[in-house]
Amino acid sequence: MAVVSAESVSCSDLGCWVGQLPRGCELCIKGLKSVIFVTGICSENCFYCPVSPARRGRDLMYVNDCPVSSRKDIICELIASGSTGVGLTGGDPLVRLDRTLSIIRMLKDFFGSEFHIHLYTTGLLINNGVLSKLVRVGLNELRIHVVAEYSWHALEAALKHPISVGIENPILPGTLEDMKKLILRAHDIGVEFINLNELEFSEGNYLSLRLRGFRTKSGGVAAEGSEELAIEILEWVKDLNLDINVHYCPSVFKDRYQYIRRMQRRALNTKLIYEEVSDGLVRWASISSCPESVVDKLIRSDQAFVIDGEVVTSIRVAKKLGCDFQVVEALPLTPRKILNRL
Repeated sequence: MAVVSAESVSCSDLGCWVGQLPRGCELCIKGLKSVIFVTGICSENCFYCPVSPARRGRDLMYVNDCPVSSRKDIICELIASGSTGVGLTGGDPLVRLDRTLSIIRMLKDFFGSEFHIHLYTTGLLINNGVLSKLVRVGLNELRIHVVAEYSWHALEAALKHPISVGIENPILPGTLEDMKKLILRAHDIGVEFINLNELEFSEGNYLSLRLRGFRTKSGGVAAEGSEELAIEILEWVKDLNLDINVHYCPSVFKDRYQYIRRMQRRALNTKLIYEEVSDGLVRWASISSCPESVVDKLIRSDQAFVIDGEVVTSIRVAKKLGCDFQVVEALPLTPRKILNRL
């Protein structure tokens, strides 16, 4: 995304904003936030929902796209990713309130009170009792996806509790006046921040968006007109000098920055002795042809290893051997997800 040079608003691939970023976004930009998908169950039926068919409506849990089923799974993935906070999402995490409360309590107990936790919901299941429980276990930030009047009731109730409260909605092209009304109403009741996400096409919403006339931008998954509308809204907020923080998050940010920075951190934290790290990937050499005596010597000296039937070593060592080898590129997941063999 090219930098937008307007007197009032300046944007880059990292997004653009008027006022201050929410704490959760500050950590996300640095790759310090992990995503916990608490459940795929949700009472809403938003036509633009990006959740994949494999997860939607299913009571599954993931951390950073890795399936998890236990406390140990969650903690290990967060340690591996070097995270200092998480975002709880779904589905709607509040559909499984006890699970959500247990996760928050566990993370605060293990990582400490400074570990930052935010949660996304539409507010349908929010009431003072739920809010009190969330605050008591340590939730730091509540982000309401405004879909109906009950979302506003949830916001008004949350603003009475000691917690950071904001709105997070996708920017649908053609909704300028609706978004202006939303921002003015949020300003009037004292909402702290509004996050505007660029509308994205996904496996889960592609057909639904196309049937409603939305189109993708050239060479990407973002919807035409979503970014332009977000910029227009930010300039309008700035011109009115509204005392509210508004942040636009472009889809390109997730792929080029947030995801890569998180993967880079995970790669460095989990790097094996024969791997090298670059641009969020791990790379190593897989020896395909080499004298057995040479391979045996490398293995005995811990310079090569047999993994799943392959002899692997560092690219540096492989180049010195003069043997045939492939460079393997993989995502630094557990287990590694191989992308290329070069």
